[in-house]
Amino acid sequence: MFKNIIALVFAAATASASVYVRDTNNDPSLRVEQAIANVTGTGVSGNFTFVPIPGQTGLRVSINVSGLKQGVQYPFHIHVSPVPANGNCTATGGHLDTYGIKTANAAYNCDKTKPLTTCEIGDLAGIAGNLTANANGQATLTFNDPIITFGNNKTTILGHSIVVHNPDNTRLACGNIFGYALKNPSTSGSHTGSSQTETDSDNTSSDTKTSGASSAAMSAALVIMAAAIAI
Repeated sequence: MFKNIIALVFAAATASASVYVRDTNNDPSLRVEQAIANVTGTGVSGNFTFVPIPGQTGLRVSINVSGLKQGVQYPFHIHVSPVPANGNCTATGGHLDTYGIKTANAAYNCDKTKPLTTCEIGDLAGIAGNLTANANGQATLTFNDPIITFGNNKTTILGHSIVVHNPDNTRLACGNIFGYALKNPSTSGSHTGSSQTETDSDNTSSDTKTSGASSAAMSAALVIMAAAIAI
């Protein structure tokens, strides 16, 4: 009897785990369900997480950056090129602007109420405002961006990078955007962004990850096991 309980407990726990694989080659056959950029700079580190918005176009962006100065405005954008292995943020090129919104002959003014016609795709700060830190040097921000996608099109963020700027527009920190897809979507059921917010420690870490659902399921399993032992 007890062996059967143990078997059922661990079967339930492992069934709730969803394994994700990092899409390092922007494979169009993979269904990317979240993307993460881990940004680093001198004394600065953080992460940007992108997930779909249920029932809407665009992506929800969640940001957590530490090592900043309180009261300072830090712009942040998606840049065209990836960060090279040496971590040189300057090598990321300019802002992602595949529709050519910003031109040399006209004043640029991103209007978040008209993002498709007035904002560079990479102008995240234009949509959400700049990052500002608290007394501990930490900045957090969550917002919806109606333009960006995981698709194989002009609005995709995959294959690009994130750059956090100083107020004078010099580059403070940067990191590559990596997409994550379900390793076996045909058997994993439905998933929402709420269980897909774990981050890598850096841009060179493991190419697989497990959703937060697995730890919750394991906790529940242990409760069941403890109850079974007590009987």
